[in-house]
Amino acid sequence: MAVTDKGPMIIGVTMMFEVIALGALCLRFWSQQLLRRKIYAHDIFTLFGFICATALTACLICSVQYGGLGRHAIELLATPEKLVVFGKLLIAVQALWAFSMTSIRLSILHLYLHLFTTHRRFRIVCWALMAACLLWALGDLLTVFLLCRPLAFNWNKLIPGRCGNINAAYLSVHSTNFAIDSTIALLPTPVLWGLQLPIGRKLGVCLMFALGALICAISIARICLYQLALGYDQSDFTWSGSTLYLFTALEPLIACSLACMPLLRPVSEKLSASPVVTWAKSWVTYSTSGSSRFGRGQQSGDTGNDSLEGGLTVTTIGGGSNRFHWRRLSGDSRGIRVKYQVDQESVEMRGASP
Repeated sequence: MAVTDKGPMIIGVTMMFEVIALGALCLRFWSQQLLRRKIYAHDIFTLFGFICATALTACLICSVQYGGLGRHAIELLATPEKLVVFGKLLIAVQALWAFSMTSIRLSILHLYLHLFTTHRRFRIVCWALMAACLLWALGDLLTVFLLCRPLAFNWNKLIPGRCGNINAAYLSVHSTNFAIDSTIALLPTPVLWGLQLPIGRKLGVCLMFALGALICAISIARICLYQLALGYDQSDFTWSGSTLYLFTALEPLIACSLACMPLLRPVSEKLSASPVVTWAKSWVTYSTSGSSRFGRGQQSGDTGNDSLEGGLTVTTIGGGSNRFHWRRLSGDSRGIRVKYQVDQESVEMRGASP
């Protein structure tokens, strides 16, 4: 059955990533509380970027509900006012996207400055990139508000007006967007690689900071989606541009989540030390460390049945550092001795025969 309305899918996917970004932001500030550190500029930038991304999500939902996003334009002929709402919200979405992406980039770059205080050249590049981000945001906003004159010509083609080269403007904005994201993602790699760390941990740290490459992938996807949308009838942009709209909302939300990840180690340590997680780890270790055997013959490894005097046996349950030993005391006795060994210490309990 062909899909005739992409609106529910757009709302569902966007809200899912909105919740993920909100969770990452909450964990970031929880981590800040655990470390009892003050709030820095990169925390404020991330918070502002999340607020702008949330406003963008709200505009996207309004575009679906009141602007016909995700539906064919021919279905909206009976309600032409929806196309006007769609055009106005498109301007708001583009402006909020620029604000949110710029704030999150400034957050990441300021975090670099906070972490790498002794690398002079690296810090100079960070400051230069921050200036480039601000200039990019200014250029994007000028493109949004000045490309079509008057501004109302964006959503009402019946009034006198004209637009510049929309395709060239879009591609220039998003190609520079991709270049900035790629540079920010790869920028700390040489510095991190020079740290005196084991190779495995060094790779892990580099990969954590290079997660911004996911944003680069979204940037490429948005350029491809725009080129694909150009192949359709532009009068049906409420349908052909719906996936492009979705990626526009997902990019800052995912960027916000990734910007929080390098600061979540205190939370992960706190959670890993909680009783529930400790119990879960011990249960998994106990379940996978060895098999439970009753009355079997000798097994390989440090578990199995050990012979006793008089032909009696010892049956081991589990393995590793935690082992249960069940020993029959005599041939005519139903009593047992349970020995629970934890590392080098053990406790013995002798059951009396009834």
